[in-house]
Amino acid sequence: MGVFTSCCIIDDDEFFILSSKNTLKQVDFSTNILYYTNGQKALDGLVGLIVENIKLPTIIFLDLNMPKRDGWSFLEEFEALPEDKIKHIQIYITSSFISPSLIEKAKKYKLVKDYIVKPLTEKALLKITASQKVT
Repeated sequence: MGVFTSCCIIDDDEFFILSSKNTLKQVDFSTNILYYTNGQKALDGLVGLIVENIKLPTIIFLDLNMPKRDGWSFLEEFEALPEDKIKHIQIYITSSFISPSLIEKAKKYKLVKDYIVKPLTEKALLKITASQKVT
C-alpha cells in the first residue's frame, strides 16, 4: 500500500531512477511513483496536476545537475507556485556531490527537507518514513 500516497523522482540518470524505484518498492515507501528526466518536464507535469486539481506527491527526490532546467531552477519556479498546492510537499535533494556549500544552499529553500548523497538507500528511506507524519 505504501507509507506515502505518492512520491516523485526528478533526475536525468535513468539508472538512478530505476534503482530508486526498486528501492522505494522494497521498503513499501509509496503507492505511486512519478518520475521526470529533467526539471522542465517535472515542472510542466506537476503544474499539469495542479491544473487538473490532482494532489501533488508528498515527497520529491530532486537531482541538482540536469539538462534543460537544473534542480536549483526547478526549486525557484516550484516554490513560486500557490502555497496551498505545495505546502504539504517535502523535497529531498539527491546528489552525487558532497559539498557543504551545496548543502547550505539547499537549506535556504523552504520545501527542502534534507540533502541525500546518492544512491537512494533503504536506510535513507526508512529514516524519512520514521521522521515523517504518515500521509
